[in-house]
Amino acid sequence: MAPPRPRRRAAPERAMRSLNRGERALAYALAGIAGFVDGVGFVWLGGYFVSFMSGNSTRLAVAAAGGAWEQALFGLGLVALFIGGVAGGHLIAARAGSDHARIRRLLLVEALLLLVAAWLFRIGMGGSAIPLMVLAMGLANAIVAPDGQGFAVTYMTGALVRIGEGIANSKTGARGTILPWLLLWLALVGGAVTGGVLSLRWGGIVLGLPAAALLVLALSVRAPSRKAGDGPWQNPPPAST
Repeated sequence: MAPPRPRRRAAPERAMRSLNRGERALAYALAGIAGFVDGVGFVWLGGYFVSFMSGNSTRLAVAAAGGAWEQALFGLGLVALFIGGVAGGHLIAARAGSDHARIRRLLLVEALLLLVAAWLFRIGMGGSAIPLMVLAMGLANAIVAPDGQGFAVTYMTGALVRIGEGIANSKTGARGTILPWLLLWLALVGGAVTGGVLSLRWGGIVLGLPAAALLVLALSVRAPSRKAGDGPWQNPPPAST
């Protein structure tokens, strides 16, 4: 009887382990921003999402089942815009030429989309702001890209699965991680609470806050090191003794 094969870590687990400390910090920041934007969108849309497409897929399916075709098409449109944002983000990344340029360019594009969305809310055109918010959320998933694969920062079902697996692994002796995924989820939840509270008081113009945060992140991207293996978010070398 052949011995059992050792279990391979799932792709998301390998992706998380491949991130250095700076890249993880960026992922947490982007998740917080995504939560903020989704909180604003959820309040304005009354139950639809700008970053959580599983929820929108369920909403459109239930609407279609009940014959509410206008609502179903609206949900489908949100999903299509999100897919377009993801595709656009990866196309922008493919033309960037380096990790440094890719990260900075995508951060700036996301910031621009949210700035325009905030301005549209300011002039009473919130409906026109929603597509820009959805595109920005799709694009955000191409910013952190270990091994060229986008790392999800706008939806957390996978992160919750990793947390559950980590709990099980801790009981069986298998190797697993919980804390990074928990921090990612907490970042999104904290951002959603903040975005929801602020939008209820001041409206969609508060999207200027995550846009400003993205601009700060873009300016914080360091030029790539000449040393092999270093990237724009690589941890700094230890101090010499």
